Amino acid sequence: MDSVKKTFIDISNAYIFFCASMYLGMFWSLHFFWFPNYPKTLTLENYYNAIIPQTDLATNFFFITIPIMAAALIVMLVTEWKTGLRWVPVSWIPGLLIPVIVQQRYIEDINNQFKAGLQDEATLQVLLEEWMWLNDIRWVILTIMWGITMYFFIAKAKPKYRIKDYG
Repeated sequence: MDSVKKTFIDISNAYIFFCASMYLGMFWSLHFFWFPNYPKTLTLENYYNAIIPQTDLATNFFFITIPIMAAALIVMLVTEWKTGLRWVPVSWIPGLLIPVIVQQRYIEDINNQFKAGLQDEATLQVLLEEWMWLNDIRWVILTIMWGITMYFFIAKAKPKYRIKDYG
């Protein structure tokens, strides 16, 4: 295999790990640093600025990075199809789709309610609890996917998976 093709594949695989790591860092930070304080500290007066600008920025960021990641996963699937590691890109199909579906189908509705403005504290706390729970679903899935992706790179360093030609 020529070095340009190999470099392209390596960059593509690295991009997958970059995205997996971004997800891991974001959701672990939410889960361990922000979520424990939200129910006690967010009020009708401050919830909007604590949630909406950040979620809008994250949505815009991932709107660009996820399609590129999907393309990189296709490259990984093609290049690993004849190896024992094809399960890694195959596992990313639900590993990426489920968090995106949870975001689009459920979390966006809550975000829209937050954006519209809430009128009572009880509604804020109910929506906040649901919003954190839905994001924790994504946290679990994306943590597993990061582990799978890390396994891929560890496995690729082993002689068994060192292949001169990706197929």
